[in-house]
Amino acid sequence: MSALAQPRPAYRLPGWLGGRAPVAPAPAVPAREQARRKLYDDVGDLLIAHELTLSDVNFAVALAHLSGDPRVTPRVEALLRERAPLSDAAFAALHDELDHAIRPEMLADVAERLTAKLEECLRIVSRSGESAKDFGAAVTHEVAGFERDPLGAFTRLLSLTRSVVDNARAMEEQLGSTRAETERLRGNLQRAQRAADRDHLTGLPNRRCFDSSLAAIHPAAAGGAVALLDIDDFKQINDRHGHEAGDRVLRFFARLLKSELGEEVVVARHGGEEFAVLFPHGDLGEARTQLDAARETLVARSLVNQATGVAFGQISFSAGIARLDGDGRKALRAADKALYQAKRDGKNRVVTPA
Repeated sequence: MSALAQPRPAYRLPGWLGGRAPVAPAPAVPAREQARRKLYDDVGDLLIAHELTLSDVNFAVALAHLSGDPRVTPRVEALLRERAPLSDAAFAALHDELDHAIRPEMLADVAERLTAKLEECLRIVSRSGESAKDFGAAVTHEVAGFERDPLGAFTRLLSLTRSVVDNARAMEEQLGSTRAETERLRGNLQRAQRAADRDHLTGLPNRRCFDSSLAAIHPAAAGGAVALLDIDDFKQINDRHGHEAGDRVLRFFARLLKSELGEEVVVARHGGEEFAVLFPHGDLGEARTQLDAARETLVARSLVNQATGVAFGQISFSAGIARLDGDGRKALRAADKALYQAKRDGKNRVVTPA
């Protein structure tokens, strides 16, 4: 049972003449079904505990979070780290991101259609080869009997040649059409793959792409660092200025990080207001200095909500940064713990693991 769940009272029908009917043993419930029921209960508990509306949108986001969806869970956890109650507005924004995301089934559909077109090309080429073999066999046969019936052989060869030419033209047209459709599908697949690696709001690499970059680090590589950043009190920006203004802050923050940290550094949106940074080279001290300079640049900026003219106030971020040394997963876990420590220590700071 979830930590938020409340014990459910068990009611019994009174037995005959005021007694209690014997309770039959409950049928065994498969483990898979038990897990599904628990997940359903946990979703309801989460919505009720945070006084969220019982809507399809909130249910979908809660289910995605409790199922560990990487597009949702980090952002919900970030909100909970701020010790702020979850809200219908926050869940609505998360639901919008889910709607815009490139789903695996979309990529699979394009890939399947591309495969089908390639197979069609191969079938056309195969038919073309078979037709050429048939034509060659027919020519050999007519040449062998040419002396017995020269006029008939010539007429049959002429007709056969015309047929082969017509078939070749039809195959060429079909192959050209199939090739064009294949190229179109290939382009769609490449665009979909690029979109699947990008965050649609900021244009930065997303968590999936960042994790791939981290996994590509060679175990023997020395140096480098990985950092996790979280915009401080971002929920207050959304609550005071609205989610559209919050989105503009996220885009501005993404541009600032790219500008301050340089092209060699991988900056990604990890989820919600959390960002991840990969320093592939250099030592931890250099990376921390660079990241801290970006923090100071952000704090020094005076940002105003252009839609209302109201100042956002000081915006800062907290960060945890850890040495890479060829083990990206271990470094990311250490950076996450350091980020948590930065929040506990008062925010607006860059912390390395103890």
